[in-house]
Amino acid sequence: MIDGMLADLRYAARMLRRTPGFTIVAVLTLALGIGANTTVFSLLNAALFRRMDVPEPGRLVWLIGIGDHGRTRGVSFPEYREHRADGVFTGLLAYSHVSLALGSGGEPERIEGSIVTGNYFSTLEVPMKLGRGFAADEDGARNANPAIVLSDGLWRRRFAADSGIVGRGVVVNGAPFTVVGVTPANFRGLELDESGEAWVTMSQLARVMPRDSSILEERRAQWIRVIGRLKDGITLAEARARVAAGAARVAQLWQDTHAETGATVETLAGGLDPQSRREGTPILLLLMSVPALVLLIACANAANLLLSRATTRRREIAVRLALGATRARLVRMLALESMLLGLMAGGLAMLCALWLTGLVSALGNIPAAVVNSVRPDGRVLAFTMTLGLLTGFVFGLVPALGATRPGVAPTLKEDGSGGGRLGGSRLIKSLVVAQVAVSLVLLVVAGLFLRTLAKASNVSTGFETHSSVTVSFDLATVGYDDARRERFYEDLLERVRGLPGVQQASLASDLPLSNRMVGSDVQREGQVQQPGAQASPEQERDFGTGLASIYPGYFRVMGIPLVAGRDFTTNDAAATTKVTIINQELARRLWPSQSPLGKRLRLGPDEPLLEVVGVTANGKYHELTEDPQGFLYVPSRQQTFATDITLVARTANPAGLLPVLREVLREMDHNLPLYDLGTMTEHVLRRLDKEQGVSALTGSFGALALLLASLGLYGVMSYGVAQRTRELGIRVALGAARREVLRMVLAEGVRLAGIGVVVGLVLAAALTRIIAKYLYGVTPTDLTTFAAVAAMLLLVAGLATLIPARRATAVDPMIALRAE
Repeated sequence: MIDGMLADLRYAARMLRRTPGFTIVAVLTLALGIGANTTVFSLLNAALFRRMDVPEPGRLVWLIGIGDHGRTRGVSFPEYREHRADGVFTGLLAYSHVSLALGSGGEPERIEGSIVTGNYFSTLEVPMKLGRGFAADEDGARNANPAIVLSDGLWRRRFAADSGIVGRGVVVNGAPFTVVGVTPANFRGLELDESGEAWVTMSQLARVMPRDSSILEERRAQWIRVIGRLKDGITLAEARARVAAGAARVAQLWQDTHAETGATVETLAGGLDPQSRREGTPILLLLMSVPALVLLIACANAANLLLSRATTRRREIAVRLALGATRARLVRMLALESMLLGLMAGGLAMLCALWLTGLVSALGNIPAAVVNSVRPDGRVLAFTMTLGLLTGFVFGLVPALGATRPGVAPTLKEDGSGGGRLGGSRLIKSLVVAQVAVSLVLLVVAGLFLRTLAKASNVSTGFETHSSVTVSFDLATVGYDDARRERFYEDLLERVRGLPGVQQASLASDLPLSNRMVGSDVQREGQVQQPGAQASPEQERDFGTGLASIYPGYFRVMGIPLVAGRDFTTNDAAATTKVTIINQELARRLWPSQSPLGKRLRLGPDEPLLEVVGVTANGKYHELTEDPQGFLYVPSRQQTFATDITLVARTANPAGLLPVLREVLREMDHNLPLYDLGTMTEHVLRRLDKEQGVSALTGSFGALALLLASLGLYGVMSYGVAQRTRELGIRVALGAARREVLRMVLAEGVRLAGIGVVVGLVLAAALTRIIAKYLYGVTPTDLTTFAAVAAMLLLVAGLATLIPARRATAVDPMIALRAE
């Protein structure tokens, strides 16, 4: 049995070598389809399955807080300390992302880092490239022993891969830190999109988060993520029970803040935290279905190639049957040949996946941290080769069964030229129809997402985007206190407003669409909420709002219309009546059918009342595709929510102003890191990253599907013309006009494509409803998209048929008659 299979495998390899043209086309076709699946599976693998390159990664778990209605939440630092007593962990670490100002190794730079507990690296058991992780005494008393661990990437980029970096001092947030270690190249943090470049301990909180230095003791502040390593012999179920008991103990201790809370654990696998995993898995699976359809088209192409090839091998197969070979043996021989093609395609698909990943990431502006995480590993390799093997078996089985059907005598009487109707057998035509139908579904999906991107790009933001520039910075990271910060802001505004070409300038804690907006629950004056009572979903929707602290002139420079009341002035200072300006949506929610001017509200039960002095037009604050959101502003002199701030300036020459602003800020403080420098247009476009990524993915695979379908139609029509060369020659010899032959061949190709288009339209109308919630400004059955895709497919089908049709008109009737 094994000897026979080896013999068949050797024969299959010889046959593929004898027909290099067929082999190359079949392998390339399948490699593109399999490579598309490998590309998306690599992302799925990184997000959901890949485990860390550390000892026993299966024993690492997330510890997750549970809030009202069973929703997951972050964990406070006091909670973290309580859960260390649950008795199921050899180590329990906590971390949170922070931005740091690095003042060593070059120009001042804002880097992304994490503030962690001292057992972070020891619990994960990360093997350090240089030096070590944190020691116990480096996470003790606040501000003692300031130590920092650098990433391999930062070490190479800023410190030229200096092997003597360990033990040296670096300046971070204006303070000296000692480098104690460098992480390995494959460690950038625990999450898929994390681009961690440095790690400091919780003892340095006052330096890296100066305005939140008391957050370690705040039980309501759910700001950290917690990961533990289970003790040997502790199962996941036992850990969940013990952690839940610990959460119950916490709820009993802190009934004022944690009466309705709980906690659980989940295995740490992939680069998504549990909440992101639940939200992202449906989207990832939906994206995985796109290349699966591309693979179906590629398989149909390969099956058509094998069917066409089987027709030319009918005499060989008939002779084998006549000499006593069993049908099962011949089916096995042909199936092994197609499986060998699939394995070859799987190997090539790994290279195709690298190219497709680069293409999609470039087109979709996918973050570098995500692209770096999407790298091949054993699971991706196994997936690709298994998919190649199964694909080869599935697409090769039907042609093998068809080629070995009984009927030896009639086949031996044939001359091997084939024949039949134009376009090949009914099965071949059915595969072409299926290719066109699936291509149409993919192209419709791509078209809908492209239309969504176009609609979102053209949506009214509620502010001016074409003549402003922005630059952000954080004075607290270089040691400024509140008084020095205010003087710096005043000096900066005076300088910028005096620059040539600057029309307006102002400052804000957060710009719209900055992805840094903070939120709050708003209460009208007189509204009473019982202590500890949970707001209903309706109340949350009505009175939740975003907020920002701004300087006078902000609305003018941003071009935000003030529809009622007044703007903030320099008189709105700390000692005066506290005021606010709200947008129309929040006014409608809080005081429907009333003027909000003179009314008062507060940001929480213990906050002071704010008098509404103005109303602005609505705008976009978090996402370009969001529904109307409530929003309010407060003057920075009365209240601020963060130490980082953004300067926005209006000018007729945005690109020319940016280097001038950089120089002004460098003159004022050369140690100050700047970030998010750019035009307001660029600032807005960054919020289309998800739409751009999905559009790039579906558009790339849709184009690939169109290419494969057109090649399939071209191949089938070319094969049909070759099979009917004699018939077509005789038609011409008997007086048929060449244009009639051309029309006949074109009509057959367009007819097949037309049937595929009709079937595809029906399928698309049914399937696109699945993606309805991901669309914006366009319905899942958008007539424009459906019509444009159908017309494009018919046009491409006509072009793909034209070359075989012209070849048919060139048949020499004398050669055909001589053959007869």
